[in-house]
Amino acid sequence: MYFRRKLKQEFSIAGFIPAMICVSIFFLADIFFGIREAIFSVSLFFLLYAGFSFWIYSRTRNQSYLAASVWQLFVGLSLATHPKFSLFVRIDPVVPTLLFIFLLASTIWLFYLFFTKRAKWKGREVFELASMTIGPQPDGFTERPHPSGRAEYTRDQLFGFAAFLKKNLIAMPYFEENRVVIIPVKMDDEFNYLFNPVKFRQTRSWIAFDLQGNVTVNISKKDYLKYKEELSFDQLCENLGKLFIEFLSYYCKGEADRIIYQLNELGLGLTS
Repeated sequence: MYFRRKLKQEFSIAGFIPAMICVSIFFLADIFFGIREAIFSVSLFFLLYAGFSFWIYSRTRNQSYLAASVWQLFVGLSLATHPKFSLFVRIDPVVPTLLFIFLLASTIWLFYLFFTKRAKWKGREVFELASMTIGPQPDGFTERPHPSGRAEYTRDQLFGFAAFLKKNLIAMPYFEENRVVIIPVKMDDEFNYLFNPVKFRQTRSWIAFDLQGNVTVNISKKDYLKYKEELSFDQLCENLGKLFIEFLSYYCKGEADRIIYQLNELGLGLTS
C-alpha cells in the first residue's frame, strides 16, 4: 500500500544499546582477564538480559519477548558451556550439542516473529493512519482533551480489547476507576514506558474509553510535532478517536485480525 507519510523520519540508538554494552563487556574482560573470562562475562550478560526480556513479556504478554528471553537464555548457556571457553572443569559433551539444537530452534522462532512484525511496536502506524485523510491546515495546538463520540461495548469487551492492544504491541493501557486510557507506543519508545510509565503517560497522546461508552482523545504536543506539517488538530483528534472506535468494533465482532492487517498494510519498516 502506497501512501504519503506524514510523520518525520526518526532515528534512535536505543535498540543498539544492549549490543554496545555486550561488546564493551567482552573487550574489557578480554583486556583485563583473558578470552575465556571474556566469553564467560558475555554469557552472564545474555543470561541476565534473558531475565529482562522475560520481565517485559510479563508486562506485555507479547510472544516475541518470550522468544527473545528463551533465545538469550540458550545463547548464554551455550557460551558458558562451550568446550573451548568454558570455565567449568567437567561438562558432558552432550550438553553443548543439546543447547545448540535448542538455540537453533529458538533462533528460527525469534526470526519468524520478527519478520512477521509480531515484535514491532505499532504506534507509528497508528499516527500515520490517523493523519492519512488530513491535509496541511494549521488551526492551533491545544492541550485540552477532545470528545470523539461514543461506542457500544461491555466492560469485559473493553478490558479484553486493552489486553489485545498490549499483547500485539499497538498501545499500552492504563486502568482507572471509570475508564481505560490507551497510549500508542512507537518503536524505541517502549523503554520510556517500561522504565517510567507515569512520566511517559504525561507526555504522550491517549485515547480514553469510559464505562458509559464515551470516547475522549488527547494528542500531546510531543506527538503533534512529530508530523512534518501542521495538520488540523481537531481533525487529527477526531480521526484518532474514530480509528480506535473502529478497532474496538472489530474486536467486539471477533475480527481482531483486521486490526493487525490494517496496521501492517501500511508497509512501514520492521524497526521504524
